[in-house]
Amino acid sequence: MERVLKIIAYVIIVAALIAASTFYYAEEIYHKMVAEDGVFENITALVLLGISILFLLRFIKTRETRNKYWTVLNVLIIVGAFFGFGEEISWGQRILSIESGEFFVQNNLQNETNLHNLEINGVKINKLIFSQGMVLVFGFYFVLSLLFYRRWNFFQNLVDLFGIQLPKIKHTVIMLVCTGIILMVPDLRIWELWEALFVVMLLLVFVEPVNEKESVLS
Repeated sequence: MERVLKIIAYVIIVAALIAASTFYYAEEIYHKMVAEDGVFENITALVLLGISILFLLRFIKTRETRNKYWTVLNVLIIVGAFFGFGEEISWGQRILSIESGEFFVQNNLQNETNLHNLEINGVKINKLIFSQGMVLVFGFYFVLSLLFYRRWNFFQNLVDLFGIQLPKIKHTVIMLVCTGIILMVPDLRIWELWEALFVVMLLLVFVEPVNEKESVLS
């Protein structure tokens, strides 16, 4: 299972880089890749669903041997990843051809039934939480968490208490390099590729973290 998931993850990473490059020589293909309900938005949704299922299976298998802090965090991840999956597909609205309610018609930038495209009092929720928030998480989690874990006993104890999976150095390098390449593309829709990259890298970390006992497959 680990090998299969890693192969799938690395294939998606390479595909995201290739898709980003098509902006310069096959722009029509690029826009199809990053379009709403496009390939990479669906990949993001499926990876989030996969993460939710993996954590749920692990939770069912090991919950009786873990502490309450581990339980709380894992429930949050299960629910959070599934919520992300639902948001990416607008909770099946387009699949089932469901009309948006009045609130979403008035406040959603795309008239969809989801939260991440809401704009309330001039504040874009997607930009505030899902973009800026993810960048902050990306910065700390992939760049600083391993350093803190190895140098600060309090942080190490906290990570161990909650059973948080931490990225290996190779994960950080891949994430930084790929982020740099993808964000060189001068188009706002490029964030669809970055989001796919982000969740795929999270999947890799969850499968093979530096603290191996916390692997989602253990």
